[in-house]
Amino acid sequence: MGRSILSLLMLALANAAVAAPDRSRQNYIQFCAGCHQLDGSGSPGVGIPDMRAQLGYFLNSPGGRAFLVQVPGSANSPLSNAELALLLNWMLTTFSPAQIPASFVPYSESEVRQLRAQVPAAVDELRRQVTADLQRQGFPVN
Repeated sequence: MGRSILSLLMLALANAAVAAPDRSRQNYIQFCAGCHQLDGSGSPGVGIPDMRAQLGYFLNSPGGRAFLVQVPGSANSPLSNAELALLLNWMLTTFSPAQIPASFVPYSESEVRQLRAQVPAAVDELRRQVTADLQRQGFPVN
């Protein structure tokens, strides 16, 4: 009996791991694609940045890593901290895999919880500071 419970638990965990990318994609479509478009291209003319070949650069700055969680669409989404962590990791590997630093550690539920609790009042200013910092480091961010 113990073996069958263990087998069922292992099967459930395996199914959850396989379903995570699909769930993250669905969450992206539901909560992000309206502004950032299905392909991550955004609407730069109205202030919605293109995430393609850009998003991974933000991980090269502590402020940039935090910004990806604290941007209003992330911080205010109805997603749980665990779902948001999975979504951010999916977005990075989907829209900007070549720009992810080798030292990348995926977002965790606890990190997302902590960063969501510290959202700065001036997120636009934070983005300008992070972008300027990354440009000084030589990263071609917009």
